[in-house]
Amino acid sequence: MILPLRLFYITVLQVILTSIVIYFFVTSEYRELSNHNLQALETFLIKQKKQELQNYTSLASASIKHLYPKAEPENEEKKQAIEKLLNELLYNGDDGYFFAYDGQGINIAHPKEPQRVGASWWHLESDKGEKIIQRLIHNAKAGGGFLHYQWRKPSNQQESSKMSYSTYLKQWQWMLGTGVYLDDVNQQLAVLQQKIDQHINKTKQIILTIALSSIFIIFIFGLAINLSHKKKADKKINELGQKIIDLQEEQHRHVSRELHDGIVQILVSIKYSIEATAIFLMQSNQEKPKPLTDAEKNLNVAIQEVRRISHHLHPRVLDELGLSAAIASLANEFSKQTKIRISLNKPKLSKLLPADINTSLYRVVQESLINIEKHAQASHIAIDLSIENKRLTLKITDNGIGFNRNIKNKSSVPEESIGIGLRNLTERIEYHCGQLKVVTSKKGTSIIAIIPSHVFAYYFNESAQQGDYLDTERDKTLLQDT
Repeated sequence: MILPLRLFYITVLQVILTSIVIYFFVTSEYRELSNHNLQALETFLIKQKKQELQNYTSLASASIKHLYPKAEPENEEKKQAIEKLLNELLYNGDDGYFFAYDGQGINIAHPKEPQRVGASWWHLESDKGEKIIQRLIHNAKAGGGFLHYQWRKPSNQQESSKMSYSTYLKQWQWMLGTGVYLDDVNQQLAVLQQKIDQHINKTKQIILTIALSSIFIIFIFGLAINLSHKKKADKKINELGQKIIDLQEEQHRHVSRELHDGIVQILVSIKYSIEATAIFLMQSNQEKPKPLTDAEKNLNVAIQEVRRISHHLHPRVLDELGLSAAIASLANEFSKQTKIRISLNKPKLSKLLPADINTSLYRVVQESLINIEKHAQASHIAIDLSIENKRLTLKITDNGIGFNRNIKNKSSVPEESIGIGLRNLTERIEYHCGQLKVVTSKKGTSIIAIIPSHVFAYYFNESAQQGDYLDTERDKTLLQDT
């Protein structure tokens, strides 16, 4: 049956308007989210820099106190020795150094600008008229504080934004400080902003391409096809949905990799610094302060939490070892967290399934376990993954209370009672020409995902010929059949 021409025009117009709305809405939301993430990253980097400055200053202060525990501010010999010590305490190339001033603003030590030593800089002002040395001394006497100002960077001899931290040595009545130049942070944020702009532009191109392609397809074939057009349109929609899912998975994979390889490594480096400080205090016969112990504990918790989030977004084991290992890892972690016993029966599928099927089946297990933890009140879960009768079957069964306590007999759950999460999983499995079934009763619930072997048979055979393996005889039989 040919669609009426007027309905066709309405459809085309609707596609155009929807594309325009999606175009502006998606780009606007993406930019807003990106700006929010940039601000959060900037706050995190500044906080990290502040922590580093405090750690470095504590180490330098401890070094001086360890060598000269008795205050002798007027002893020129010890002054020169301390100046020499501070001149040698360098870090981060040419830009990481310590400086010291007495209470009148007279410079005691400055490794990168030795001409300042011995002179009074009490009235030194910034471009904004702020008394830099006075503020640093004031912050130090107040228990330590941070100050932002412009200063010449030693590595390139150019004015740059600097953040300094100062602390007060009461015995010597000196201000001891160090600082970090923020142009590296700004450069890092600028590079990230550029990448975000590139992603936004690419997103715009994708939206425009998909929109124009959809309009073109409707315009060319809309007047000439019958009911078969609906099936083709449904197929296109499914493919588009899968592309969106793939894009989401790729984003999850990217964020997971960034968290694991970036943030976690930064946190680990901070942990090493704290541990080094603790070792130094022990060697100096000093008791490790409670804030340092608490910081170490909180940092370990933060590292584990970031790793957990990274693994939840996209487990590396799924890409590296395959579906079976990923499900085993997920089940083990879930069992540890919830104390729910899990029985797992699986073949050793390393690379015998395409990545998209691996991801879909992994998400089925993940979503099922989340639902069981929230609603089922179960004490045991059985996960069975098998390949037989020319189809791949994944079955998750629990002994909980089921979807509906009023159900007397085992029955299939009607579609309208399935939540959004299971509907999304159903769409994923249907994209692979499979089906997702939910069977529930008072004795528990079973979620069954079935994918026919012809969907992955070619990939299956190619992978097997390259040296991948199966664990059961029935799976070898399927390999021969397909």
